[in-house]
Amino acid sequence: MKHYEATARKTDQSLQVDVHSRGIHQTIDEPKNAGGTNTGMNPVELELSALGAALQETAERLAGQQGFKYDQLTINLEGDLDARGFMGDPDIRNGFQEIRVDYRFKTAEVAADCKQFVQEVEKQCWLYNTLVNGTKVIVDDVVKN
Repeated sequence: MKHYEATARKTDQSLQVDVHSRGIHQTIDEPKNAGGTNTGMNPVELELSALGAALQETAERLAGQQGFKYDQLTINLEGDLDARGFMGDPDIRNGFQEIRVDYRFKTAEVAADCKQFVQEVEKQCWLYNTLVNGTKVIVDDVVKN
């Protein structure tokens, strides 16, 4: 089993957070109208983007294995998030209520084969499965320095 790590640290800039893994840094932030400085994607946008990237990587790997040929694949993702959930409303789920994925192929393959290919991509995509099936999250430690 491969182990991954990431660290998130709040910066001194409004809602901005510096995240890093493998020495690669990324700024996560909120738009100005939500109290941020608009210097990076917010966590919601990042989650959708990460899902799109994971689906793309899985499609690329499977296309080679299955002989499915396409010139381009664009994956559009959108999600609905009711802010009342993370503001404490117990009747609203705190998180996406729904995520929609739209696959656009530039290919000579027939539509039925594209749909079958997408089903296999979703079946084998690790992040898609993490979101659809859920993953246990364990809090290892809480430390006061």
